[in-house]
Amino acid sequence: MLDEDDMKYLLESLLDEDPHVRVFTINSIVDNNKRETAVIAVINSLLDDNGEVRARAAWALGKIQSKVAIEPLIQSLNDDNYNVRKNSLRSLGELVAIDSIQDIVMKLEDNHWEVRNEAAVVLDYLGWVPSDDKDTAYHFIAKGRWENVLQIENLPVELLFPFQNDENNEVQGYIAWILGEKRNSKAIQPLFNLLMTAKLHDVKEKASAAIGRIGGEEAVELLQVALHDLNWFIRKCAVTALGLIKDKSAIEPLKLLTSDANRFVSQSAREALKRIDENDS
Repeated sequence: MLDEDDMKYLLESLLDEDPHVRVFTINSIVDNNKRETAVIAVINSLLDDNGEVRARAAWALGKIQSKVAIEPLIQSLNDDNYNVRKNSLRSLGELVAIDSIQDIVMKLEDNHWEVRNEAAVVLDYLGWVPSDDKDTAYHFIAKGRWENVLQIENLPVELLFPFQNDENNEVQGYIAWILGEKRNSKAIQPLFNLLMTAKLHDVKEKASAAIGRIGGEEAVELLQVALHDLNWFIRKCAVTALGLIKDKSAIEPLKLLTSDANRFVSQSAREALKRIDENDS
């Protein structure tokens, strides 16, 4: 631990041009016996042009334990760096900032899963209880409790759509699964968009399976469009989903795919036709 007399030098180091020095300095301030005297300087570091410095400052303010930091930390919940947002949430929890609960609740809708999870943890710590189905669902999503989300009977499926664009592929996949289980036709177009744009095969597969589970005319029409996609895996997913729906209007397009250049697509087309035929007999 640095001597108390060193605090003035630490405050000077917060202005160093090297961000690594500034981060190290914030760590040293936290370890200093007179850290509370530096709270304003650390708060100012929340506006640093370096994200790592801002994130460290947000973390440090929870350790310094000064209520003066609550409002600046609330403002930092909108920082474009997810680590800043996450550390700000954690510090608000450490400061037992009850008055910030509604601001923290909003972070259950954050576009980064780590921030959402931190928000849920802090809200639990502060004794928050969801007030409606939306808050309940987002709280469960933040904690990865997918079965609980599915069990919310009257949850509008539109509330789940934003999470289909999540940067966490696991979240995308689970949301697709839930939408499929909900069997609401409003989810067809968003699920189709996910099928066409998802980066991982696993997510594409879950999106198409959900479409197949919901079924209906719109699903059949969109899947037939996907049969012509240049991406063989999208064609395969569309073929399989059409087999699940078992709509006769897909028979002719599927027959064409039995000669697809990709053997996985052609095999899936034959299997889909067999399912439709068995359903008809």
